[in-house]
Amino acid sequence: MSKTSVALIGAGGIARYHLRHLEQMDDVNVVAVADVDVEKAKQIAEPLGAQVYSNHHDLFEAGGFDAVFVCVPPFAHTDQELIAAEQGIPFFTEKPHALSLDLTRKVQAAVDRTGVVTAVGFQDRYQDTFDELHSYLDNKDIGLFHGSWIGSMPGVPWWRRKEQSGGQHVEQTIHIFDSVRYLLGDVESVSATAAVGLMQHVENYNIEDASAVTLKLKSGAVGTVFSACYLAPGPAGKSGLEIYTREARVEYRLRKSVTYFEKGETRERQLGNQHGFDCDRTFIEAVQAGDPSRVRSPYADASKTLAIVLAADESLKNGGKPVSL
Repeated sequence: MSKTSVALIGAGGIARYHLRHLEQMDDVNVVAVADVDVEKAKQIAEPLGAQVYSNHHDLFEAGGFDAVFVCVPPFAHTDQELIAAEQGIPFFTEKPHALSLDLTRKVQAAVDRTGVVTAVGFQDRYQDTFDELHSYLDNKDIGLFHGSWIGSMPGVPWWRRKEQSGGQHVEQTIHIFDSVRYLLGDVESVSATAAVGLMQHVENYNIEDASAVTLKLKSGAVGTVFSACYLAPGPAGKSGLEIYTREARVEYRLRKSVTYFEKGETRERQLGNQHGFDCDRTFIEAVQAGDPSRVRSPYADASKTLAIVLAADESLKNGGKPVSL
């Protein structure tokens, strides 16, 4: 059986995360790595016998691969996905896959023309209990939900710059927003408010310390998703999603467990840790089968989640006024 040849654009931590999964697949070869930091690219590429490039344009010009993983920070998404789509090369891209919907529209137009397989790294959709939870919530009367990603500030320098990461709700809490969409349906309008001033001891920092983004869903349900990155490192944070139906409360602890609180009964399901691998594996199998429908978060669908967090930014700029989607 011929192996699927994969290229990596980016050689940082998230590229290595995906590489660990790809190296477990007997039917995959990583054949090329591109990064502006060539030494980082060499560290990944040389043990694999892969080609090294200092930029993605040279990588695409050389070709010789069946699919590409785009593993770069938010601000570094430029034309990688667009080139891949135009060349008919399936691509997996990390979230957030852009900081502008103008870019996503250009990419999606190329995807629509070529029909290429795409995926965005919303790995929570692949958790082993999300299918069960999705089925459980189907046809339930849901009026209220609230989500959170509350913790400390990640250490990478670009994360603390609004123009580079988009801020916490764009770069990190976007996973919670995507879980809301996946489990509860699409969003009709967004309004947001934020707090600043708690991180003055951090140099080169200009993002919100905390935000509260209120969503009205097309189903009629309402909820707020909270973000905070000012806590000291430790166990005080909380991340996940709580959903209130007429019959029950459901608590999803981020990548740990789902608990159902019903009348007279409490059921807890622990989550496995294979969702990251399964996300990558599903993309590879979709590429091999030429079947985009296998992917749970294709580029077009992921762009709907991106639109929510970018609408939150627009609301912040306009004093919290609601933004329709």
